[in-house]
Amino acid sequence: MPNLSNHSKLGLVLNVRLIVVWMLLLGTFQLNAQDWSSWAATNNRDFQYRWLGSASNNSGECYLQLHDLKRQPNETTIVSVLVGYQSGQAQSTRDVITIMGSNDENQGPLIVSPCASVGGVHVNDIVRCGTSGCKGSNWIWL
Repeated sequence: MPNLSNHSKLGLVLNVRLIVVWMLLLGTFQLNAQDWSSWAATNNRDFQYRWLGSASNNSGECYLQLHDLKRQPNETTIVSVLVGYQSGQAQSTRDVITIMGSNDENQGPLIVSPCASVGGVHVNDIVRCGTSGCKGSNWIWL
């Protein structure tokens, strides 16, 4: 084995430590990086949803986006939904989501907490409002 000077040994040890630290950091970031789920069908063929679990699992939140496949430009969609999710055991929550703007998705995702995963979204009521007024299905006050 070649004889290394103390300076060379110190440089080698520092390089190995630096490599180990980088490998740990990259591994940690990869484990925490999560992507949105693919779009999934709801009980209504006009709507899809996707969800994202919190990257750290410490906060236990799920983010939910709803997509209106039939939304027209300059139209606002108001949807009443029932979200089924897991947080230790099966649970559900009801919410009203508004879809408007340049894309066909709700602007800020619905946040469900505590949550580990979203199992399904059931669309209950729909109102679509455009320049000529609002049209609804199953909405009791229209």
